[in-house]
Amino acid sequence: MTKSPDLRPIARLIIFGAVVLSPLLALVIACCVSLLQGHADWLLLALPTGRRLSLLLRSLGLSAGVALIDMVLGILIACASWGWDRRWAWMRWLPLVLIALPPYIHALAWSAIVQQLSALLDVPQPDGLLLSLWVMAMALLPVGIGLALLSLETVARPLVDAARTRQDDLTVLWRVILPLAGPLLAAGAGLIFVLSLMDYSVPSLFGVNVYALEIFAEFSASNQPVRAFLLSMPLLVLAAGGLFAGQVLLRHAAQVPVWGVSPWSTPPRWENGFALCQSIAVALWGAQVLIPLIVLVKLTFSGDGWVGTLGPAVREFSFSFGVAAATALLSLPLGWLALEFFTHRSRHHAAIGWLLFLPVALPAPLVGIGLVALWNHPSFDGIYATAWMPVLAALARFAPLAALVLLAQSRQLDPLLWDAARIFQARDRQTTWRVRLPLLLPGLLAGASLVFALTLGELGATLIVAPPGQSTLTLRIYNYLHYGASDVVAGLCLAMLLLTLAAGGLGVFSLATWSRRTSLPEQP
Repeated sequence: MTKSPDLRPIARLIIFGAVVLSPLLALVIACCVSLLQGHADWLLLALPTGRRLSLLLRSLGLSAGVALIDMVLGILIACASWGWDRRWAWMRWLPLVLIALPPYIHALAWSAIVQQLSALLDVPQPDGLLLSLWVMAMALLPVGIGLALLSLETVARPLVDAARTRQDDLTVLWRVILPLAGPLLAAGAGLIFVLSLMDYSVPSLFGVNVYALEIFAEFSASNQPVRAFLLSMPLLVLAAGGLFAGQVLLRHAAQVPVWGVSPWSTPPRWENGFALCQSIAVALWGAQVLIPLIVLVKLTFSGDGWVGTLGPAVREFSFSFGVAAATALLSLPLGWLALEFFTHRSRHHAAIGWLLFLPVALPAPLVGIGLVALWNHPSFDGIYATAWMPVLAALARFAPLAALVLLAQSRQLDPLLWDAARIFQARDRQTTWRVRLPLLLPGLLAGASLVFALTLGELGATLIVAPPGQSTLTLRIYNYLHYGASDVVAGLCLAMLLLTLAAGGLGVFSLATWSRRTSLPEQP
């Protein structure tokens, strides 16, 4: 008797895909309908020419600069951390706490510093493009540091020890570690490039127009989701190509990842010039962490303090917290569904993963526009123009990240635990509740914390789908920022910074603590 195929993995895939891919699918369907109705001339929007081509080239140059700065600084900081005492080695993972910090907080802090320095030195302020480059690099620096650490620490220690017997440490770094970690470093640089390319909030604050902002402007002017979708086609092609190239590079990585294991059996010794570059990079890392906090505290308490600042924003606080909490809770079952699918299926993982995680690299305005095209119908009045729209937008953007955290956590667990569970548990449900769920609890908590923090700072999609009469704290801050820095804006940004740090710190702490108890032992 032929055994019927198990359709549960396919059902999980459909549910997860329906949430994260629905905005993109809605736009694709609407585009096909519009073209059949005689709007073939709209296809010209997909070809960047004239002004749009210059915007695209500017965006590409800005994003490439951000990726280069962050990966160079990330590599230098990662190399510097190898010489730290073991008691302080855990601090190298602190940048992960700042990954979810909204870029506009860095924009406010660094613009205040630049204004003071310009007045003190009596020199004109830098060009808006240069300010955008620096602020975006500082905003994404935690991503660069984290990716550099993960990439460089995948190199097997025996290879480094063997090379150190014949060459000095700097030569070993250039000829052994960096080439072996090259595919992962390139994939990390590509991710930073895509994240910077899709963000328009920082350039718009400094008066710099980029291609991602053009998508929002087109939809605001025409109210046609299809036109905005076709206009975004160059960015979609670049994002899809970047994700695909990243997967190819990951498959060509020379080493199997063993996260958190330094490739050096003893701390390396660097030449004076390279050590100086490391010191400068670490100093910039400290500035990236401290300057936003110091500037925001100073600006906040130079006015009416927090009482006068936060009082009028209580409504926005409660709405933002509710949206972020709902998104974080709903992302957990979605992440679990994705984990179950990738656990039970072994074929076509690369293609399916590339498709499911594509929304992470979509322009944020496009996600909001896709949700408008999907839900703006009289039959969906119970969802459209309600608080569910920002929740759906955040889920479409960040639920894949919760799934990635769970996948990473599951791959750090000893496979023997699963084999023992299958032997001693009579039912799969018992294995799930008594073994898998407790072991994956840190991943669930870390994923929910990351989604919560990212949702608090979400701007591009929420700006389009926010219900009338309701606003998130991020929207309030973004609107105020266009009128210049003030104690009110600084107070709201400081509250956002502390909330983001609390959520991110909870996730990183829980993941690090539980991983030490359940991960594979360190390789010699």
